[in-house]
Amino acid sequence: MKFDLLNKTFASLIVAFLILSAALGYSYLEKSVTIVDGNKEFKVKTFSNTVEELLKEQKITLSKYDKVEPSLSKKIKENDRITIFRAFPVKIIDGGKEVVVNTLADSVENIIKNANIPLHEKDKVSHQRNEIIKKPTEIKITRVNERVVEEVRKIPFKTVTRIDYNLHFGKQNIIQKGEDGEEKVITTIVYENGKVVEKNTKKVVIKPAKPQIIVRGGLMVASRGGVEFAYTAKYRMLATAYTYTGNLTRMGTKPRVGVVAVDPDVIPLGSKLYIEGYGFARAEDTGGAIKGERIDIFVESEAIAQRFGRRWVTVYLLKE
Repeated sequence: MKFDLLNKTFASLIVAFLILSAALGYSYLEKSVTIVDGNKEFKVKTFSNTVEELLKEQKITLSKYDKVEPSLSKKIKENDRITIFRAFPVKIIDGGKEVVVNTLADSVENIIKNANIPLHEKDKVSHQRNEIIKKPTEIKITRVNERVVEEVRKIPFKTVTRIDYNLHFGKQNIIQKGEDGEEKVITTIVYENGKVVEKNTKKVVIKPAKPQIIVRGGLMVASRGGVEFAYTAKYRMLATAYTYTGNLTRMGTKPRVGVVAVDPDVIPLGSKLYIEGYGFARAEDTGGAIKGERIDIFVESEAIAQRFGRRWVTVYLLKE
């Protein structure tokens, strides 16, 4: 009897031990885990062995663009924190084409690259290339291209004419023959999405043009009263007359027959002249009323000056 009782007691202890071990094992296998899914965060208790098993258990589905940390194959430990990063759509407008890609938070440049869209240095992007995109966004790409056109053009030579008062009027000599030059015209055309938005042109002289220099005769000859004289210019002027007033001329000489007053801006002081109806003269004086095409000739008396009055005369500027 005692032996049977001892066996029953021992058997009861074994059963109790097994139940306790199972309970302890059950408690040991169950883990408390935090899941962060986008903006949602919650805690669960699980017997799952890996992250992937836990997500299946919780019926949490992932797209191929989503990311989980730690990885799906990672074994779960007590108090683990599992974070799910959800991909979001980004619309890329490339010129006239639109592409929608799903992406995690990343730089603009990487998002475009991962969409297999080439991006060139001069292309314009609606966002900074290093900007991190964290939510659905529209990115615009403006394609920028440049075309350079080079053309060699002729630079026509210019003709420079000089007057030589030692050469008779009507004569001319070419003292330097003109030669055309060459220049390179470089035009840079900028296109945005195929449309011209800017055009810049610059010129580079390859060979400068050589001017043609022509010398023309300015010496003219006239004959008045049997006297022949050479002149370089001829004027039609309104003439008046004046006589001695006690003052010296503008050049500091004493007024006399053969002296005239002129506008120095038209006829330089000291110039030798021939005046029809008066004869040879020298411009030595000026007058307050003698401006422009005016001349005032010196005569011997006031009476002669009054008789002279006002008349139009031809004035020849003589060659020195």
